[in-house]
Amino acid sequence: MTIVQLTSRIESVKVYCAGATVTRIAELSLTPENLPEQVEIAELPLSLEDSSIRVKVEVERGTAPLANDVRIGLAVPPPPEIPNPPLDEEIRAATACVQQLENLITLIENEIEVLDKLHVPNRPKEEPGKAPPPSPTSARLALANFSDEQIRLRLQEARENKEKLRLARENLADLEQKQRLASSAKDARPNELRKTAIVSLSYEGEALDAEVGQLIVEYFVPGARWTPTYVCRLNSVESSASIAVRSLLCQRTGEDWSGVRLELSTAEPLAWCALPELPSLRLGKAQPVSKKSGWRRPPIGVELLFEDYDRQQEAALLASIPESAIADEFSSVYVPHLTPIRSLKPQLRSVEEELERGFSAPSAAYGASYADEEPQDPTSSIPIEELQLSTAAYKALKRAQIYTVADVLNLTQEDLQQIQYLSQKSAQELMNALQQRLGITLPSEKNEEIASVRSLVTRSAPAPSPEFLTRRRGLSTETTRSKRGGEAFDSLLAYNMMRLGKANNHVKRGKLSIEQQEEVYVESLKRRPVVVNFDVLEVVQQAVNDAQSCLGVTLPPGGINVRTVAGSFDYAYSADGRVDVPSDGQFHSVALTGRTTDVDLRYIVVPREDTNVFRIAQLRNPLRAPLLAGSADVYVDNEYILSTNIATVPPQGNMELGLGVEQSIKVARNTSYQEVRSGETIVAFNELRHHIKIDIHNLMSRSAKIEVRERLPIPAEGAKVDVQVEQVTPAWRKYKQEERSAPIVGGYRWLVEVPAKEQQSLSVEYTIKTFVDSELIGGNRREE
Repeated sequence: MTIVQLTSRIESVKVYCAGATVTRIAELSLTPENLPEQVEIAELPLSLEDSSIRVKVEVERGTAPLANDVRIGLAVPPPPEIPNPPLDEEIRAATACVQQLENLITLIENEIEVLDKLHVPNRPKEEPGKAPPPSPTSARLALANFSDEQIRLRLQEARENKEKLRLARENLADLEQKQRLASSAKDARPNELRKTAIVSLSYEGEALDAEVGQLIVEYFVPGARWTPTYVCRLNSVESSASIAVRSLLCQRTGEDWSGVRLELSTAEPLAWCALPELPSLRLGKAQPVSKKSGWRRPPIGVELLFEDYDRQQEAALLASIPESAIADEFSSVYVPHLTPIRSLKPQLRSVEEELERGFSAPSAAYGASYADEEPQDPTSSIPIEELQLSTAAYKALKRAQIYTVADVLNLTQEDLQQIQYLSQKSAQELMNALQQRLGITLPSEKNEEIASVRSLVTRSAPAPSPEFLTRRRGLSTETTRSKRGGEAFDSLLAYNMMRLGKANNHVKRGKLSIEQQEEVYVESLKRRPVVVNFDVLEVVQQAVNDAQSCLGVTLPPGGINVRTVAGSFDYAYSADGRVDVPSDGQFHSVALTGRTTDVDLRYIVVPREDTNVFRIAQLRNPLRAPLLAGSADVYVDNEYILSTNIATVPPQGNMELGLGVEQSIKVARNTSYQEVRSGETIVAFNELRHHIKIDIHNLMSRSAKIEVRERLPIPAEGAKVDVQVEQVTPAWRKYKQEERSAPIVGGYRWLVEVPAKEQQSLSVEYTIKTFVDSELIGGNRREE
């Protein structure tokens, strides 16, 4: 089956308080002539959670295909395509050319060496008594000239051939490099490893009326977090404010987010959402708590579903073996045995009884025993496939209807020799496997009682290791310890890793079993021409660790944990435009949205404590979601004022921003005090008369609304003291200071508006009356 490769892009990302959900979109061609049955989405990050992937197909018209199955695997990028890769003949020709040039250069060098050894012979020696022989001057000169000329020609030829040899070697190296790149095999590198999703599609319902659909893939990745920030710009002239909601976002998921739609959420990415059950409360003797299990026994007779398949496979195998080999190996034609239906009725009745009781506990084959059953021998349910026998031994035992180790324990060594098609070599192989893997030795004589041997073996032989009992499930020792009371293994409840065994797998077929991640990953890499020389699980785990390290990055100043400040509710914030966030593990500022709201710019002064006038901006939250606590940069009339931290503001709620001291408004507070005696001779009073005057001078070019806070003394309960307010100019109102979480009694405040460049005075007169026989102690008699 051909797998169609699809190119996807990241469309949107939803970042939680820890982790993110990524949505990818791929264009899917759905022409009637070519409806893909399997498609592949590659270039997925290694850190994604395999169980979180979700796939769906959307079309404009008609019934969309259904994604039946999604498998996660590993892949590496394909090698670069080499146009017109060199043939072996070309490389052989280039090699021969290099060899020919090397031989030619060697020959030329030898000729130069021979020519260089040529020399003009010396003049013959004189014989005594004779005249000197004539000297062949011309011949000697001709020989010298010939030697020099030939050496010169050969040196020139050698230089030309060496240049040709250099070019030929370069050509040969290029051809060999192209051949290596064009080779079907490639060594996988850890940094090239990526995850891939293979999706199986089915087509049902109405015919498709669209040629193009969208394959939407969604998955969760760890290694992303965010914290809110704000930019508040106040306009004092128009009494308005703009609030820009931003975010400091950090991600190290292994893939850059470029031009994506971003949504930030305060929710937990993964949470258990099952409706809790109300347990019964029983009075009486304490009873063990029955624990639920996600497993139940395989259906009785499941092997019957594969009889036809096995028959066809064996027929195909026999057809491929020469008749002479069949005659030597088998003495008669084998007819597969079919279990009569009547023999299954007792088993079916036991299944019905078990259904009535309910599947409250997994079978012993899956690592736990029923609470109401006696403990069983751990070897009783081990299939013979776990013994890893040869094909001949396995088939012979199957034909004899021996399916488990318990069936073998009912036999002796003599019985094994009587099994048809089981050779002596296969019988010895079976006995060796029982001894080495389970510590079991079959009795040799037939008259020995099998029950006593079985009891002796059970008591003396060491129990099979948990690794052996659970090898076919791909579980670790820690997760495969059986417990009484029907408690299932935690790892066996990992439904996302369960797969239904294929028909050609005699161990797993017809059963749900957990696949080892490494096996799944390696199997997916086998579909590609790559060679893996490293531990893929270690590389994947390292990618997950790198992603999760993002959660340990220190928050910027003013940053907060959004899950903590969000409270009991979850909120989401969407970015108005598309954003870019690199996967570098650093915090990046991202703009989300902006809103305009009205602002009430006020000035507050508490002259009794401080004559400085403080600027306060009161705003309303314009969002339908709360403004979470975070840092805010404040600007007034396009001038940066300060950075502050704001508390969480509910939707449509009010908040106050402190803008510091206003130097253009001056305040002075003056007090006067007078003590007099009043009343009759018998009932006389001491009166402490106070007068407070507050002067305000507005030096700004605009009017200012100013709130002036003051307080009066309050008599304690039972005290013979009376406080009377004589005169207040202008009128004031009570003030309890509840907004500061420090309420007071006796507080008052003036709300006045002082025009630009003008002054205004506030005053209050009050009297404290006490009896003459009473005295004020422990403090100043005069109001400061």
